Amino acid sequence: MSRLIGGLILGYLIYFVVKKVAQSLGLWPQAPRPLAKDREPDVLVQDPVCQTFIPRKEALKAEKDGKVYFFCSEGCLKRFMRSGSN
Repeated sequence: MSRLIGGLILGYLIYFVVKKVAQSLGLWPQAPRPLAKDREPDVLVQDPVCQTFIPRKEALKAEKDGKVYFFCSEGCLKRFMRSGSN
């Protein structure tokens, strides 16, 4: 029984070492690492038309009178751009 357990442990260690060496040589695929921006929490912005809060990276963006605005939908963006005031 102890031979079986010892063999399993030795087998795992050999597998682990072979995997690490193969990964360093590019022969074994590695799990993708998340990008830095994916790890940062997203900032919420408020749509000036319907007052909805949305993640900045998902919002539609437009500039008017030198200021940047964020919108939840194409409809809100168009409505805002048609209006004469901010």
